[in-house]
Amino acid sequence: MSARRGTGKDSARAAKPDLSAQVHLVYGEDEYLVSTNAKKLVDDLCPKENQDFGLEVIEAHADNAAEASAAVDACLMGLQTLGFLAGQKVVWLRDANFLGTGKTAEARETREAVDKLTALIKAGLQSGQVLVVSAPKVDGRSAFFKACKAAGSLQHFALPEKTYQLEAQARETAAAALKGEGLRVSGEVLEEFLARTGTDTRQIMSEVEKLRTYCGERDKVSVRDVREVVSASREALAWDLADAVGRRNLEGALRVLRQLLFQGENPVGLLFTLEGRFKDILLYRECLDRGWVRVYGKGRYTEVEWSHDSEADEALSSFARDPRKTHPFRAKLMVQQAQKYSAKEAARCQGIVLEAHRRLVSSRMSKELLLEFLMIRLLGRGQQVRVGK
Repeated sequence: MSARRGTGKDSARAAKPDLSAQVHLVYGEDEYLVSTNAKKLVDDLCPKENQDFGLEVIEAHADNAAEASAAVDACLMGLQTLGFLAGQKVVWLRDANFLGTGKTAEARETREAVDKLTALIKAGLQSGQVLVVSAPKVDGRSAFFKACKAAGSLQHFALPEKTYQLEAQARETAAAALKGEGLRVSGEVLEEFLARTGTDTRQIMSEVEKLRTYCGERDKVSVRDVREVVSASREALAWDLADAVGRRNLEGALRVLRQLLFQGENPVGLLFTLEGRFKDILLYRECLDRGWVRVYGKGRYTEVEWSHDSEADEALSSFARDPRKTHPFRAKLMVQQAQKYSAKEAARCQGIVLEAHRRLVSSRMSKELLLEFLMIRLLGRGQQVRVGK
């Protein structure tokens, strides 16, 4: 039996594993779902009261081939040892990070060890023995993967490849987790929450628990609650930097930039984020200028309405990420930022960011100083242009 997690609506409905199988592979890039589902599987196979004698856990996160080989050897030894009083024994090879591709996975010592485990799976485990393997990545072409698929149960918790799919999955996960904790949120509150947590499932679940504790008996969550208690991830701080630049807020941009640099964020990655933001601003500016999006209301009551005429449909549907499918709250923020730039000004700023990128990789100038100069060039008073539409 194979249980897989895909994207979209199907992602929340991974089938239950076959508990009668002797081999279980739980894998995927969503570390939180892999670890929690593997732990639940192990508890179902070996109840907690039996785990002192019926469960053997081998920590398999390896930094090199020698450690990977040692973990597999320990697993093989565990599978050759009977459970207490001949009862069922579960061996959990946990967080095996050498089953995909890469230097450690492809090393001769690792491959020889994994080949031994593969041969044992193909031959069949002894009666009463159960193997659980959890891993971040598994090469689907490998003999190990094919042996697990043929002999047992698979659970795959993948992350979508497209950014918009990842954000949609994170929104679905957060909404379900908040509802599960009895918390009510508006669309604006949910977007504020995700803007701070990013798309990492573990971060989302951890911050939902914090919100539940913070709100106490209250069930309605406000934007202020989120800002008070939800920690911003590095990913979220990078978005905060882009938002500060989009709002032409020099003080805010410098503050977030310094925090990111203090945390060791890659300056090149920050420039990629800013390049992407000005690309989006140019798109939304074009939509405003062509009348493809209309703005009504003011401040927090601002709303946007998209045109669906043939010209807009043809142009916008050709994008990998149609802006009309962006969450209304995020679309509103992007339109508000695009209103602060003319098309000429946004293109000029994009050019400044590209120039900074070139200088960052070719100049001996301090990266921190170069990025601060960039903020001043983009957002200094002499550069501020406000364009209403």
